[in-house]
Amino acid sequence: MHNTVIEINSQQFIQNIQTIRDHVNHNNKRIKFCLPIKANAYGHGLVGIAKIAQEYVDYFGVACLDEGVILRQHGIIKPILVFGSFAEGQVEALINNSLEVTVSSLYKAQYVAEYCESTGKVCNVHIKVDTGMNRIGVRVENARYLIDYVLQHKCLNLVGAYSHLASSDCADDGFTKEQITKFAQVVLYIKKHKPETICHLANSGGVCYYPDSYFDMVRPGIMSYGYSPNKLLLNDGLSYTASCFELKSIVSYFKVVAANQGISYNHKYTTTQETRVVTIPIGYGDGYRRCLSNIGEVLIRGHMYKVSGTICMDMLMVDIGSNEAYVGDEVVLIGKQGTQNITLESVVNKCSTITYEILCSFNDRIPRVYL
Repeated sequence: MHNTVIEINSQQFIQNIQTIRDHVNHNNKRIKFCLPIKANAYGHGLVGIAKIAQEYVDYFGVACLDEGVILRQHGIIKPILVFGSFAEGQVEALINNSLEVTVSSLYKAQYVAEYCESTGKVCNVHIKVDTGMNRIGVRVENARYLIDYVLQHKCLNLVGAYSHLASSDCADDGFTKEQITKFAQVVLYIKKHKPETICHLANSGGVCYYPDSYFDMVRPGIMSYGYSPNKLLLNDGLSYTASCFELKSIVSYFKVVAANQGISYNHKYTTTQETRVVTIPIGYGDGYRRCLSNIGEVLIRGHMYKVSGTICMDMLMVDIGSNEAYVGDEVVLIGKQGTQNITLESVVNKCSTITYEILCSFNDRIPRVYL
């Protein structure tokens, strides 16, 4: 096993899901929960997270065929919706693995129908409506024609319809309200023809700030993993969500370095006195960003230190001065050690990016451990 690991607090993750479920289902509502686990479950581990969550959610959402197939191969039996647009050659595998397919245009619907009619198969589909994201989906004004086509073909089982909010991470956003209104018009049309259709719109921002976006199911992604969709404080009903992700490594090498010596590639860091330098087995090849060179922070024996010099593909170095550290000592790069804490948000700020990107950067070379 790699000496660097990502530890997932399973109980905190479950609490996040239960907190969100309670929030959207107050007043005895029965709103379903679709957990997005695309992109390796936002870096938390696709299969591991699915196995923990399947008891607590109604649906899983993935980006592509391969993610859905992996889940089925590992015994996940809950409904799985593939958000992404499919290639024609993938329809057979989507159906054979009992994956629910996003249909975003009449052309796509026709292709699936032709395949199903020629093979005697039935495909479960969700119609994707573009209410303003301008990514994929049928336009609102054309949605009724696609809905009618799907309903007219018995080989296409209309399970759901959905859209995606573009700017819901801000409270009282006018464009989000327009999207909700547009989608509601589509929902009215669908419900007249097939009332049991699952209509869903709310992402994390929608769950936080727009109850009108809940409809029949919510799809909170980043919030399920314990992060707010923006820097605003969550309201009381959601305040029990918290991060369940920690990135840890060990001291793999220790050395004493003389004064005025350069550390790592191109000597972007130089010692000012005789000092102790430790090496930690994680680098940009694992997803720890190279832009954190000389500014990233680690915790060793309760002390916080900055990364010293350029981050390598597989290792980084830290000048610990005259303090003690030994080979095998725990090193925390994201998370808590004693009274100290390095938050994901602090790493995000140093990299001038968003939580999603940092989480998704950590690749499968780092094992996920579920506690």
